[in-house]
Amino acid sequence: MERVLFGKYRLCGELGNGRSGTVYLAYHVELEEYRAVKVVPKSIADYDTFRKEALFLKTLRHPGIPIVYDVEEDTGYSYLIEEYLEGESLYALVKRLGSLSVKTAVNLGIQICRIIQFMNSAENPILYLDLQPKNLLVCNGILRLTDFDHAQYASDAAAFGERYGTIGFAAPEQYKGEPLDCRTDVYAIGALLYFMSHGDVPGSTLEVINEPEYRKLDRIIRGCMKAEKEERYQSAEELQRTLQELQNQIKEQAIESRIVVFTGAGAGIGTTHAALGMSYFLTRNGCPALYQEEYDTDTVRTLAKNMGVKADRNGVYQIGCGNIRPYYGEAVKLPYLYFPVIIKDAGVIQSGRELPGADFYVLVCGGKWWEIDRAVNAAKMLKSRGKVILLFNHMEKKARLKLPKVLSDIHYFFLPFFSNPFKEDKAANTCYRELWNDGTGGTRWKRKKLLAGYRRNDAG
Repeated sequence: MERVLFGKYRLCGELGNGRSGTVYLAYHVELEEYRAVKVVPKSIADYDTFRKEALFLKTLRHPGIPIVYDVEEDTGYSYLIEEYLEGESLYALVKRLGSLSVKTAVNLGIQICRIIQFMNSAENPILYLDLQPKNLLVCNGILRLTDFDHAQYASDAAAFGERYGTIGFAAPEQYKGEPLDCRTDVYAIGALLYFMSHGDVPGSTLEVINEPEYRKLDRIIRGCMKAEKEERYQSAEELQRTLQELQNQIKEQAIESRIVVFTGAGAGIGTTHAALGMSYFLTRNGCPALYQEEYDTDTVRTLAKNMGVKADRNGVYQIGCGNIRPYYGEAVKLPYLYFPVIIKDAGVIQSGRELPGADFYVLVCGGKWWEIDRAVNAAKMLKSRGKVILLFNHMEKKARLKLPKVLSDIHYFFLPFFSNPFKEDKAANTCYRELWNDGTGGTRWKRKKLLAGYRRNDAG
């Protein structure tokens, strides 16, 4: 039997639980909108902390802070009804990508500064005191701050009491029982900048990346994380201005994911196998790629079922080192996930079927003499859409092939037979490497170069 709270919030499932309570996804049956409901027993020792969090949130109105719609209670529990946020934690994003570019780290850092400065400059200033990547959600490039369990009014934070924080992000004064102020949050912002740009929690010694923009950011990070508060940036506002100056100096341009569409000249040619192989090849070589079905073939679900794998909250199946998302239909709204490369499997090319846009198209063909005409006709259909590369499946590199003059400007490659697209194959790697360089305009293969192509341009 489904549970409905207060006659309007239908509980749909558990989102998470922590020290003070459990958070549920709920559906407002009248407004037809989702809400997050934090349920806290009145009997717990931290009940006063929960009441304080609810009070904080009800008084704060900022795009980076979830909206509190209601606070309800019954005999045994209190309920915080707030905005449901769909996104990926900053922690998960960085762990998935390895690290973020300077541009993205600075952009997100500026957003953090704005939220913290808003809190610090309130009529009754509030200190957050537990800034760490698991408490920040990235929602379509916008940062949202969650979990206000440890926030305190600045007037109360000066007093010594039980202190909480996250190792690597908590300032020295939080360990020493010294008075806390806005510079305590500045220290944590510096630690977050380090985590985003280096991909790891800062230790006792801060690693330096010997590249101009990283060196500039590292100087800012050190200015945040001085042991003595007096030596740090004196406010989130001052830090924000410094980050904006660096942002203005950065010349790189933010780009979206690079899209590569695989489509087949006919059924049974091995389009899915080839597309999966490309996706896993890129991921193994330092460029995380998402394989995505464009039409309902049920291939991914069948694969996942037979391998005993379940989709995560973003609808992605993680099989080995790769990420695979099936076709869910136009009615299903999935959260945005950034990957440096998205390999879209569009199945068999058909007249009248719309193909997604792409940086370049890979047409998977059969190389037998009786299959050439089908490949030529499919290539003609694709040429008007943009750059096209022909990939002749199950053919050795030494094979000879002569294409008609109408396709003389299209490059082609031979993909040898390899049985498992999830495992590394030396000959297949060579083909994928050459295909990638041709499609992206590269002249030489370098893993470091490929890494740079996504680290410096990841979307924020």
